[in-house]
Amino acid sequence: MKRAAKIIKGVLRGILIAVVGLIAFYNVYMLIARYAFKNNMPTFCGMAMAVVVSGSMEPEIGIQDVIITRAQDSYQVGDVITFLDVTRGDYVTHRIVRVEEDGFVTKGDANNSEDTAHVASEAVVGKVVAVWDDFGKVISFLQSPLGLFCVLACGIVLWLVTDLLTGAKKKKDEEDPKS
Repeated sequence: MKRAAKIIKGVLRGILIAVVGLIAFYNVYMLIARYAFKNNMPTFCGMAMAVVVSGSMEPEIGIQDVIITRAQDSYQVGDVITFLDVTRGDYVTHRIVRVEEDGFVTKGDANNSEDTAHVASEAVVGKVVAVWDDFGKVISFLQSPLGLFCVLACGIVLWLVTDLLTGAKKKKDEEDPKS
């Protein structure tokens, strides 16, 4: 029984360290990429994540959805892409409606007309490969200083709880050697 408790404690701590470490690493990576290298949409292993702030792609992609994009070798009509709109200096996620020599013509699903500016291939971050409905609030919170503090605080509390549980079990075993 003592060995099982030690194994469970070790596994829980390993998982806890991995989760907190990954969240901390991701946040530090994003902060450095955004503020030191001025990249507002950093990619990691060819993938990027963003929280949607407009309803131009509704009903497929709504406000506060999280999108995951992945860079592709080529893009075609019907692909939903995220790109840097150089006229606004902002990132946009719209569907490709036409491929032309100088790039792509895009349109938001909820918009009445095509986008006026052509999208150059170099401006494309990637194709949307996943959409997490309404997960943007969670991501925005986890990326905030308060969210990171809460993750670290939960990690510390879980660490202490495993110590208390195994300590109480050890004390009980010492008092009652029959168990």
